[in-house]
Amino acid sequence: MKKNLIIVITVCLLWPGFIQGEATHPQIKDFEAKLLKARLVDLSQVRLLGGPLKKAQEVDAQYLLQLEPDRMLAYYRQRAGLPPKAEPYDGWDGGGRNLTGHLAGHYLSAVSLMYAATGDERFKERADYIVKELKEVQDKHGDGYLSALEGGREAFERLARGEIQSRAFDLNGLWSPWYTLHKTFAGLRDAYRYTGNKIALEIEVRFAEWVERTLANLTPAQIQHMLHTEFGGMNEVLVDLYADTGDQRWLDLSFKFEHDNFLRPLQRHQDNLAWKHANTQVPKLIGSADRFGYTGTAVDIIAASFFFDQVAQHHSFATGGHGKDEYFGPPDQLSDFIVGRTAETCNVYNMVKLARRLFEFFPDAHYADFQERALFNHILASLDPETGRMCYMVPVGQGVQHEYQNMFRSFTCCVGTGMESHALHGSGIYYQGENKLWVNLYVPSELNWEEMGAKLRMKTDFPEGEEAVLELSLSSPQKFTLLLRRPYWVEKGFVVLVNGERVFSDEKRRSQDKSPESSLYSQEIPGYPLSSSYVALERTWQDGDQIEIKLPKTLRLEPLPDNPRRAAILWGPLVLAGDLGPEIPRSRWTQRQASSEEIKFKPVPVLVAAHLP
Repeated sequence: MKKNLIIVITVCLLWPGFIQGEATHPQIKDFEAKLLKARLVDLSQVRLLGGPLKKAQEVDAQYLLQLEPDRMLAYYRQRAGLPPKAEPYDGWDGGGRNLTGHLAGHYLSAVSLMYAATGDERFKERADYIVKELKEVQDKHGDGYLSALEGGREAFERLARGEIQSRAFDLNGLWSPWYTLHKTFAGLRDAYRYTGNKIALEIEVRFAEWVERTLANLTPAQIQHMLHTEFGGMNEVLVDLYADTGDQRWLDLSFKFEHDNFLRPLQRHQDNLAWKHANTQVPKLIGSADRFGYTGTAVDIIAASFFFDQVAQHHSFATGGHGKDEYFGPPDQLSDFIVGRTAETCNVYNMVKLARRLFEFFPDAHYADFQERALFNHILASLDPETGRMCYMVPVGQGVQHEYQNMFRSFTCCVGTGMESHALHGSGIYYQGENKLWVNLYVPSELNWEEMGAKLRMKTDFPEGEEAVLELSLSSPQKFTLLLRRPYWVEKGFVVLVNGERVFSDEKRRSQDKSPESSLYSQEIPGYPLSSSYVALERTWQDGDQIEIKLPKTLRLEPLPDNPRRAAILWGPLVLAGDLGPEIPRSRWTQRQASSEEIKFKPVPVLVAAHLP
């Protein structure tokens, strides 16, 4: 029996918000506002109320409170000549040739985001403590340097002299050092933007000054050689530092992390992704999108939007994930990829971030489509709601299983992004414009719409339900446009009623889409089975108005572009999976060794259906 989807929206006065996760310098903020067509509602204005996203947030919050900041800060202190306060963590955050220090950066971002998402002071206290400790470490170094990497200072001193040995994941003997430093930068940025910690911004500025000095004497050719090694989103954090300070130096410095060999083809609309390490690339385009928002530079948005469309429409599986063994393949050639270790969680996390940002510039429903697809099929599936374990891979194909991590020993990249990702489930549900509110996802939540002096409450059991009811409660009449996403997966029978009167249905869609308001947000997107659109309800809303939405779903197939005999089965937005029994507990390395052989030789049930290939 199908459950009903019920949404209740209440509008009234609101509570104060936190610093928003966007440009904070007044002049940059004003410039950005002119480019944004739809602004992401600040995370602090949304509270999740129930459902699987709320459950994931709670599990993540519990995990964050179990971790010990002093352990993830131990190597920072040791590198500065300070005594550690606790035994350090191991795994990818351990000593030696590791991503040592990345955990503290991810964690600082995660607790800052969780504070904004929940208002729980325990997370702000942890963010403040880490910032205080990082300041002590930076002060001890004396020159702005801030790293836990073993041999980091020596490697960067060689870099500054022009001595550069650079390969995919190795720069002067270190494992992707700029990638690790990016996590520290991002944590400081998020502590400033989401908790209001001004000391974090001061540390970030001094850190950027050290970066500036390190790269000052390198030629453009040497810079490009350096960028052969994965560097995370260094362009993004430096652009964001410009947006928070207004200092042109940091915008200029962001171009030192402009990887020409990769970005120039994208700016010409050339797909050059095949055989490239996927998560090395996505953060570069997040930085490009951010820089467009603060500068209006056309080539940045051309590259970012083209990259997103290519990955989402020509490189992704039905779950929203992409890649095999962490690498892209040729576009629209996925059949041979549906085996073994596919769909890294870091990649999907970053693609969702990019989708949210691009929607602000181009409020097209296909960005919301991707977020919904990736969120409900990959991101939620990457977290075990009972144990809290997170996945490195959430693979697709026959007979595959989750690649869960040891949450207190492994500390892989996907554990780091995972702790951030599940703090962000309130982000992307709502966007706002001038007297407009976009409802992109149906999620139980409460929204404080500051610009309208309103409070909205949504109640739903999505994704199982097929009906929605929205109730508005207003202290006085308000005129605004409510843009309700009509998902691409919805079957015939989609209906919207206001106070019992039918205002939109599939039969009226053709005429509805011809209206100026609707045509702006209803576009056919190649590569999707159908295109989503928005139903625009513009009126003066009265207290007690009710909106009913019917969202019928059916089963359907989504075949691979290069093999119609291999297809995913979906019900609405959900990719379905067969229950083949309990999963076999394995480490990441044993999963890597076992997956291909098992799929080759272990019998896996297949579906046989009439009239289908």
